[in-house]
Amino acid sequence: MGKLFGVKAGSIVEYVVKAQRGDPAEERTTFLLRPLTTREHAEIQNKLYESSGWGKKRQERFLTGTQIVLILRKGLVGWKNFHYEDGEEVKWEDPNQERTEEGRDMIMDRNLDRLPNAVRQELAEELRGEAVLGEDE
Repeated sequence: MGKLFGVKAGSIVEYVVKAQRGDPAEERTTFLLRPLTTREHAEIQNKLYESSGWGKKRQERFLTGTQIVLILRKGLVGWKNFHYEDGEEVKWEDPNQERTEEGRDMIMDRNLDRLPNAVRQELAEELRGEAVLGEDE
């Protein structure tokens, strides 16, 4: 396993998706991630499961899609060198320009809409800490 380091609260970590790690540095997109706090992680984990109704009308659901959005709203803080297929730069909208949580969520959702689904999933896995310590990537 290598040396273990602590996490500085509020620190920003650069992340390159696995599919681009072999590409030349100038062609890679770098995502800026802020590790979730313990409280944020717990709150999001608590929203994974939902049940409603009683008896035969009881319904139970795992909200994995909702969890991905919640994780990325909290942990994705930007990107660098991200382009559309035609070469146009994919602009990052700063959600902090809004005062309300609802407004910030709307801006973040527009940012998330610009990402391919597989990238959203990989970034959420990274923020969730699903990689195993010492695992080769």
